[in-house]
Amino acid sequence: MKDTLVFVHGMCHGSWCWEEQFIPYFEQLGYQCIAFNLPGHEMQGSTRRISYSLNDYVQALHREVAKLSTPPIIIGHSMGGMIVQHFLKKGTCKKAILMSSVPSSGVLKASLRVLTKYPGVIPYLLRRDLNGAFTNYPQLILNDPALSFRYAPRMCAESFVAYLGLMLPVSHQTFVPILVVGGSEDGLITVREFASTAKHYRARLEIIEGGSHDLMLDHDFEKSAKVIQEWI
Repeated sequence: MKDTLVFVHGMCHGSWCWEEQFIPYFEQLGYQCIAFNLPGHEMQGSTRRISYSLNDYVQALHREVAKLSTPPIIIGHSMGGMIVQHFLKKGTCKKAILMSSVPSSGVLKASLRVLTKYPGVIPYLLRRDLNGAFTNYPQLILNDPALSFRYAPRMCAESFVAYLGLMLPVSHQTFVPILVVGGSEDGLITVREFASTAKHYRARLEIIEGGSHDLMLDHDFEKSAKVIQEWI
């Protein structure tokens, strides 16, 4: 029996983002796959304002892992990557993959970079409408307009409180083996930031050439999936 993979989605996403491509890919290889919705992310396309802390999301991951009889391999995307980093302060798993992850240094630099490049995002932040920012600037998430058109309506409102929690850096270390995966054309996180996170955890770094932020939804998602497959 192969390992259990637990997938943690990112900001404004839900378990659906894993169910599209990654879960069928890894289930075909014999892995048991678990994707869950973070609190408030159960309904696709919801615009209902939610207010959860980053720790609320971390605790949700702890609860999912506690249901398992053996330590899983955890894959966290974007905000989900930072959730995994916080989880590893007290929790454990067999291996962890930080995919397009918020860097260990926090999301402040990335946020300032986005606001400088796309000042039109500022009104959305002032309204605490993170999903509005992503919906109107889909190039932050996906590089192909056709994919943006397909997936943007499925994204939901995000907790601004949780977003503020992403500003803070993490300083702890872990003995859990970590793989950092990022796209060379990520609209939010830079290759340098991926490298910094890998250095912090003494982790292996894999950059997917041409990859967007939502690597698991890219047309060539198999590039990222195969990198993960070979590492685990």
